[in-house]
Amino acid sequence: MTDTDRATKSDDYSLVLKPLLEVSQVRHVVIASSDGMLVAASDDLPRDRAEGVAAMSSSVLSAIRATTNAALQPDPGNLLDNPIETITTITELGTCMMMPARHNTFLVVVGDQDMPMGVVAGLAARQARKVGEKLMSVPAREAGGTPS
Repeated sequence: MTDTDRATKSDDYSLVLKPLLEVSQVRHVVIASSDGMLVAASDDLPRDRAEGVAAMSSSVLSAIRATTNAALQPDPGNLLDNPIETITTITELGTCMMMPARHNTFLVVVGDQDMPMGVVAGLAARQARKVGEKLMSVPAREAGGTPS
C-alpha cells in the first residue's frame, strides 16, 4: 500500500464495501472489530478518521448494550444474551447506522440524512454475513506464537 492509498483493505474487503457505497446517499463504510480496531474502510475516508470511527463505534455499541441490559433485563443477577441488531443515529450532518457482523466485527454505514434506511439496513445485513464468511475463511493462528 502506498502513502496515498488511504483505505485499509485487509484481505480485500472491497467486495463487502462496494455494494453499500453504490447507494447514492451513502458516504462511507467502515468494518471494525468489536474492540475498536479498523478492519477496512471506504477509499475516500482518510485512515486516521476511519480508525476514529472504528474506535468510537465500538464504544457506542458497548454503551448501548449496557444501557439496554440495565433498563430491560428482567433479572439483573442473571443477564441474558442481548445482541444488538442495529443502531441508527440521525443528525443534521447525516445518518450513521451500525450493525454487528459475525465474529466480533461490525459495519458502520454513514450517509446523508435522506439515506434510504430500509435499503441500507437490508444491504448491510447481507454484507455483514459476507464479513462473517470472509473471517471464517481465514486460517486460525497456531497457539504459541513463533515456531521454534
